[in-house]
Amino acid sequence: FVSLLMDLSVAGVTFAISRRAAELGASATQLGWLGAVWIGVYAVVALVMGRYSDRVGRRKLAIIGCLISGSMAFVCSLTTQIGWLLLFSAVFGSGLACFWPSIIAWLGEGLGGHKLAARLTAFGVAWNLGLLLGFILSGVLFRHGPNLAFYASASSILLIAILLLLPARQLENNIESPNTDPAPSIPKGRGFRKTAWLANFATNFALAGTTALFPQLAMHVGISADVHGALLAAGRGAALAAFVALQLLAFWRTRLWPLWVAQLACAASLMWIGLATTTWMFAAAWIVGGAVSGYVYQASIYFTLEEMTEKGKGSGFHEAIIGTGMFAGPVLAGWVGSHHSLRAPYFFCAAVLVLLIVAQMALVWIRRHSAATA
Repeated sequence: FVSLLMDLSVAGVTFAISRRAAELGASATQLGWLGAVWIGVYAVVALVMGRYSDRVGRRKLAIIGCLISGSMAFVCSLTTQIGWLLLFSAVFGSGLACFWPSIIAWLGEGLGGHKLAARLTAFGVAWNLGLLLGFILSGVLFRHGPNLAFYASASSILLIAILLLLPARQLENNIESPNTDPAPSIPKGRGFRKTAWLANFATNFALAGTTALFPQLAMHVGISADVHGALLAAGRGAALAAFVALQLLAFWRTRLWPLWVAQLACAASLMWIGLATTTWMFAAAWIVGGAVSGYVYQASIYFTLEEMTEKGKGSGFHEAIIGTGMFAGPVLAGWVGSHHSLRAPYFFCAAVLVLLIVAQMALVWIRRHSAATA
């Protein structure tokens, strides 16, 4: 439930910042930096806080993160200056970096195999449902008053801090139950974890870049704030469906080719956005991208927590990879948009994604070739 509430709040803050900036006349470069700074800070801080949670405790660090991010969600409502929004969003990202690695490691304690996959499915459904609801509600709230999305997000994060204090003892008892699951099914020494990490970086680079620049394109084609929010929500709905489907299917835990096929589909959807002119065309692209992002995220977090014994360290690295992709994508896509055309960033992100798929294949081939000749 706290995962649902946190990503509901993240959707509210990030949507309101980017939409407000676009309506203030922000350039593609400025939109790119607004979409990148908070997650760039998140990526760096998450590396440290994931390991720190192994020592000081998950709950304490998560509550500190709530206090930081909640206060920044409120402070963002007090300015319309892009420079201040950049600064406040950066501090917002540092608060999230205390929260998410702690929660993810907490959820993975003492579990493996099918039980770990089942818990991660519930977690994935929760935070994707939060993003879905957050984008819908934020679009509606923003249309009635730009500050309302910030107020709602700050209130939700405050509620998270309270909830983490109240049921903490029961949660600790539940997650420390011994793992009686069968041995993990991941083939060892074949590059599954590192391939999934690179895939996670690639999809987050591409999708974050297009999401950051989309407010400008949405305004150009006449898409209102509430419809804009609904399009993003459609992508999260598709990701949610992917999480549920992955729990019912086990083949993805022992094969890598589905990761590559899924990313190719995502690249095609980004090119589709670059050509789209109607709402249904944009919706189709967001749905494909959302489904792929859900699959790649689940593969990365599952392989990480299954293979690594230091859960905090592993979850911190997993989140840092996501943050790095979500930082680099908006910055570079914003640069391309400023120096070329309104739709050029979508083709650029698709091209980068294809190149990174080739890099993943090369990584696996080199690893397996080395193992065969050793």
